[in-house]
Amino acid sequence: MPNLTLNGIEYEMVNTVADDMSSTNVLRTIVEEGETSVNTYRLNLPTYNPMSQNPFTEAQQIEDFCVHISENFWAPYFEDPVEEESE
Repeated sequence: MPNLTLNGIEYEMVNTVADDMSSTNVLRTIVEEGETSVNTYRLNLPTYNPMSQNPFTEAQQIEDFCVHISENFWAPYFEDPVEEESE
């Protein structure tokens, strides 16, 4: 995965692409061996490019989109909510 600089800090980008080509893209801190990285920014994308409205057909298109977009697209990192089991 490529590195991306956001707000003057370099991050490692991690993309998780679903079968339908929707994706969760995370920027995490780059750390030395033995240290734990911190997920800092997150961008959820639908099955299509939000700028052109064209569907994503491969993971490389998603990665390219993430690398070339404005910093304003990235949100502070958040965990997905965990559904509670009903009794």
